[in-house]
Amino acid sequence: MQNNLISKRYAAALFEIAADSGTVEEIFSDLNNFISFCYDKVCLKEFLAQAYIGKNERFEVIDLLSKELSLSTYFINFIHLLIENERTGYLPKIFDEYSVLRDNFLNISRVNVISAKELEQGEKSKIKSIVEKALNKTVAISAEVDEKIIGGYIINIENILYDGSIKTQADNLYNYLKQGAFIYGD
Repeated sequence: MQNNLISKRYAAALFEIAADSGTVEEIFSDLNNFISFCYDKVCLKEFLAQAYIGKNERFEVIDLLSKELSLSTYFINFIHLLIENERTGYLPKIFDEYSVLRDNFLNISRVNVISAKELEQGEKSKIKSIVEKALNKTVAISAEVDEKIIGGYIINIENILYDGSIKTQADNLYNYLKQGAFIYGD
């Protein structure tokens, strides 16, 4: 719980600076690139998190990385603050929190679609259009394939799950019949 609060505070502070300076997207990109670079190289991630390594040495490494990754001054100062306060381990969660703030600021909704087979571009476009009209937001779709759902879609919109999969419908029918329900017909 405390870790989430710390991450939210740092993300909110970074976002406020980004919004005030008009660099929301630039800092988002800096965060993404920096985390990808550092976390691909485990030794660098560990190096930045080690309190027994002098802060000045860690600052020097950040300054070298900033040139390599073309990081903004705002972001470099932010990383220096994290090092100063021994909070570099929070970076992935800070990124997640910053991403939520960014999406809200830009009126973007993240939608995850699970289907039994890979979605064709037309299907993605149709789902995107329907959700954009319903939410009155720009939609960013991520798609997953899960053959176990047999057919249909499971759509997660802002943590609300819409399950129209054939598997769920079959399971629901099975459970209904198992409870002793009778179906009358001709």
